[in-house]
Formats: sequence, structure tokens, C-alpha cells
Amino acid sequence: MGRFKSKKRFNNLIIYIGLFIVSIGFSIKYLYQEKLINNNTLVDVLINDNLENDKNNITDVDFLINYLLDVPLKPNNDFANKVEENTEKIEIDKNEIKVSEPLVYIYNTHQEEKYQSTYLKEYNISPTVLLASKILKEYLEDLGIGVIVEENKVADTLHSMNWKYGYSYRVSRMFMESAKENNPSLKYFIDLHRDSSKYDKTTTEINGEKYVRLLFVVGLDNKNYEPNLLLAEKLKEKIKKYNENLYRGIMKKSGAGVNGVYNQDFDSNVMLIEVGGQYNNISEVNNTLKVLANILAEYIKEDLNV
Repeated sequence: MGRFKSKKRFNNLIIYIGLFIVSIGFSIKYLYQEKLINNNTLVDVLINDNLENDKNNITDVDFLINYLLDVPLKPNNDFANKVEENTEKIEIDKNEIKVSEPLVYIYNTHQEEKYQSTYLKEYNISPTVLLASKILKEYLEDLGIGVIVEENKVADTLHSMNWKYGYSYRVSRMFMESAKENNPSLKYFIDLHRDSSKYDKTTTEINGEKYVRLLFVVGLDNKNYEPNLLLAEKLKEKIKKYNENLYRGIMKKSGAGVNGVYNQDFDSNVMLIEVGGQYNNISEVNNTLKVLANILAEYIKEDLNV
């Protein structure tokens, strides 16, 4: 009799497990059919492949852009009109810039800098500056500008070289040199960061929507810093043309206790941009990245005389 009960419990357990697996399958099928997830997202969810290998985080840019921020990777006319409305002071003819080879290299010396995750908490997504770089890439490529985003992990290289965190700029320099060697067409280099200041310092409101503010950092310990500073000044004027509150300033840094160069000796077109701060959410960052992409596109068009 006891053996019969054990066998029955075992059979019930098998049935429960089978029902659980079937319910998961139907759930995934429903999400897929309703386009709440796509192929890339499904794979990323299943293997949990992201910047920190944290099983509770997803940093799939397609999922974020398409479904959470409502920004299609290939913008439709309604979206294009919306961008034009928000950037009416910046006149960009998309047809004038057609680049088959990459012009812009976006990297993050401090890849693991995070934005506020409350906005995406229910999706278990931890937004980072790397994610912001990928979003900026989408906007720039929509404007016809080829972009490479560095995805090699700074932390892994630091670990393999047995270097401390302070050597992060040495690692990003190695990445940048390799990118330039493999892609000679690269002309503009953007080290994208986020600040650690308070929310009211890094945020502004434009037409009822929250935007993050932009801060440029120029290292004066680079003996040839003048071209880098001039570039920051030119972009400053374009940002202020859109909205003065979007521009936060140019921070000039030198002396003991700071890097002072920030790899800006590599090229006169190296820029370090602090896009918002740790208390900003990715939606606010996204609003500003739309504007920044148009500003960069306008500058590149003028610089290349196209």
C-alpha cells in the first residue's frame, strides 16, 4: 500500500512538472506572437548574457529601444516627425550625409556606470552608459552616420592585466587604438559617461519633458588640449541653440588626483561627455540622446563640408 502511494505521488509530481513546462512554453509563445519580445531578446533572456553576467539584469538594447522607450530601430514617419518637432532649431538634411564606413567611435571608459533603474525595475533591466552608447548609435545611424560602439569589457581587461580600476583609461586607450587600426575611417571619438551629481543638477525640463544635461570634460594635462577644448566649445554653442538649459558646462581638469588627459592626446576629435547622472532614468537620457545625435550630425556635416 505504501509503495502504491509513493508511486502515485511520483506520478503527480511528473504531471505538475509537465504542466509547469507547458505553461512556460505557452507564455513565451504568447509574448513572442504579441511582439513583447523579439528573437534577440528571447535569446538574451534565456542565456542571461549582459555586461555584468548578472542573471537578474537584461541589457538588450533592441528590447529597450523597441518596447520600453517606444523608439523603433527603423523610425517610421510619425517618429521622424516627432524628432523634427523636438529639434526644430537644428536643421539636418539626412540625405546630405551618407557614410558607408564608420566615422564615429563611441566607448565607455567606465562601462559599468549605471543610471537609475526604478523606471525599468519591473523588467529587471539595469541601464548603463554602454546601453546609452548603443541608443546614441541608433540615432546617429538613422542620420546616415556610421558608428562603432565598443563592447569589449574594460573590467575583464583590468582583471587579466592585474590592473586596478584607476587604469581604466589605459584600457580604453588600447581599445581605441585597436578600433582605429581596424577602421581607418574613424574620425570622431566619444567617451560617454554619466555624472554622480544630484538630480536637480543633471536634469532640466523642456516642453514638459525631462531631459538630462550635458557636461564636457577637457583634460588640460594634454599639452595639445586646445583643439579638444575648441571642439567642446563648438558643440556647446549648438546645444545652447537648441536649449540653453540642456548645456551644463565644460569642466577643465588638471593636476594631482585627476587623470588630466582622458585620452584626448589621441586625437583632436576626442570628446568626453557626461550624459546626465546616476539619479536620471534611461527615458530622460533617451530624450537628450535624440538631441545630441542631431547636434553631432550637424557638426560632422559642417566639419566634413558635406
